[in-house]
Amino acid sequence: MSYVVDTNIFNKLVDGIFRIENLPSDGPYLATHVQIDELNNTKDAERRARLFLMFAEVRPQVVPTESFVWDVSRWDHGKWSDGVLYEKLKQDLDDLNKSKANNARDILIAEVAIANEYTLLTADRDLATVVKEHGGKVIYYET
Repeated sequence: MSYVVDTNIFNKLVDGIFRIENLPSDGPYLATHVQIDELNNTKDAERRARLFLMFAEVRPQVVPTESFVWDVSRWDHGKWSDGVLYEKLKQDLDDLNKSKANNARDILIAEVAIANEYTLLTADRDLATVVKEHGGKVIYYET
């Protein structure tokens, strides 16, 4: 079993809402450049440093996204795809949460989990719902 760690999990760990011991321990943790970019965009320098220290403590392996999205994806960190799964996931998430600004990023993270049969670890109820509706595995951390 492998686990894709959503960005909000790193935030919850830093905030002390739960501890690393609350995460599954029977497989490796994974992340994409999207989580790294989101952590890096944290405006508060001290919090950003704490988030990266937590990222280093969790030690996720960085894997490419399954799709490439202009103005979001990084060259050499995403794959070209037909976009069918990505678009279905994005539409469903947009419908659930009124097209939040970070939906493209969230879907890139979720798509990695679904396409590779990994389990997504998230505290985002809408994202968890969409992943489950598309046959993906998810552990939702309600906070």
